[in-house]
Amino acid sequence: MSYYKFEPNDLFVNTIETYPDVKFYIQSGSIYINDEGYISGTYSDNILGVPRGFVSLYEYNINRDENQRIYPFVVKDGQKNTFKTISKTDYNTQFNYDGNQITSSYNLSASITRNFITSSAQDDYRRLRALRNSIDHYSYLSSYYNFEKYYESVDVNLISIPSIFYGSTIKKGTVNLKYYISGTLAAEVSDTKLNGELIQVSGDAAGLVVGVVLYNEGFLLLTSSAGTIDSTVIDYETATTSSWIRFGFGANDGGTIATSTLSASYSIEFQGTNHIQTMTMMAKAPQGQLNHSNNPTYLVNSNGALGSVSSGSYKFTESTRSVKNIVPANYTDIDPQFQKETYISKIAIYDKDRNIIGFAKTATPVRKTEDREFIFKLKLDL
Repeated sequence: MSYYKFEPNDLFVNTIETYPDVKFYIQSGSIYINDEGYISGTYSDNILGVPRGFVSLYEYNINRDENQRIYPFVVKDGQKNTFKTISKTDYNTQFNYDGNQITSSYNLSASITRNFITSSAQDDYRRLRALRNSIDHYSYLSSYYNFEKYYESVDVNLISIPSIFYGSTIKKGTVNLKYYISGTLAAEVSDTKLNGELIQVSGDAAGLVVGVVLYNEGFLLLTSSAGTIDSTVIDYETATTSSWIRFGFGANDGGTIATSTLSASYSIEFQGTNHIQTMTMMAKAPQGQLNHSNNPTYLVNSNGALGSVSSGSYKFTESTRSVKNIVPANYTDIDPQFQKETYISKIAIYDKDRNIIGFAKTATPVRKTEDREFIFKLKLDL
């Protein structure tokens, strides 16, 4: 077996930027992520073990009973190791000193959340207030990023999108919101200017700015209460006509779903931004090397005794065995000229202690002759 060390010019680390499509569809208090349905399991109505409308962060414990679920744990000892969600006070008071387990859960989940804020006296107003610096920071993009003027004393429809859905940032120009009434598209907004302004592009008030999007933070802020979407009275927080401050009603906001509410549905579409670190490794098969195999099938079978033994000197001599001639020929009755050949089908990657840390397999074995050299390009996501 031959070992080759990667030289500095054989390793490259690149960053790939991807833009995955994300879609939420909201109707009658249910959220559908990327138009995927739910699979009912033996123990719950969703085999992922998280509520419907949520994405599972680990996707462990598929269709498992409560008593069968795996979970992470640490043992309380002198090292004082614990989970970051456990405070120092809880660590000292809620667990004994006899090696008790401190457990957590793999059934973590995330989904979008809607908060309808009408007054500074609401508890949810603190969420909006916490975004003041972020909103004002983007004022160089648009004048609508002005907390005091547009969000402090008006009704605000705040939609929160966890970063697990969009990665590092929401791609500009990809946000699209659609408002459906009885299955018919009534109005649509999009960030057509790529500056965060959500502009109505269809409906009776085309061109109206109805809110903004915080690309890096993952928030949509809708403020337009103009009755420009539909004149039908629907039971939202109150019985009223549809407007963008009612968009997404039922998306984990605690709203009561009435009969008339079923006629309204909503769609949120955008592209996220993910940065993937990729290592490219150049594995070389030099000319004149890697043309011998230790596999017993690489040799011609012996015709008789395996060797001779001399009892006086305890010497054992193996019989001569020849390498098979596996050179392909055009005619079956003519033996081609012998040359050593091998077929490379697998490349192993070792650490500095020669422990195997990975394999790369070729789709079909690669014929290696003495006058050929190859460079195998291996890619690994970090």
